[in-house]
Amino acid sequence: MSAIKKTADVKSADAAFHREEFPFYWIVNVYARYTQVMEVTLKKVQLDVSRFRVMMITHQYGKASISQISEYAMAKMPTVTKIVGRLRDDGMVTTASSEQDARVTEVMLTPAGKAKIEEAHRLAQKVFEKGFKGMTPAQVEKMNLSLSKVLGNLNEL
Repeated sequence: MSAIKKTADVKSADAAFHREEFPFYWIVNVYARYTQVMEVTLKKVQLDVSRFRVMMITHQYGKASISQISEYAMAKMPTVTKIVGRLRDDGMVTTASSEQDARVTEVMLTPAGKAKIEEAHRLAQKVFEKGFKGMTPAQVEKMNLSLSKVLGNLNEL
């Protein structure tokens, strides 16, 4: 019986439960190790994972609202607001009220922020390559689809 099939059939009180057969065990451990490695890696460019995440989301969209960043970074709005404030103080981002809705604060990278995120992204790419060494692009894509499905299912709860 495959680990995935067995995991899907396991009841929480099953005496045969083994953490190594539980996908969330792997998800949590991969995330924890990824975060540790990224903290050390990003320190080389004077960033931490939280600032990197906020800057990468802002970079991806050109400008992003605090609520968008909060949603995509899976962080609370007050936390994102503090991070954005620190990044603004460091000259990495600017903020402005949205033209469509003045209650919405939009975040944009400054030229210094763009340079910093390019530098950090090059380092992060090496972590990505190391983490997925030996996997084909199709395997990575399939994993992304599977994890997206799991997240979608959990969001329905």
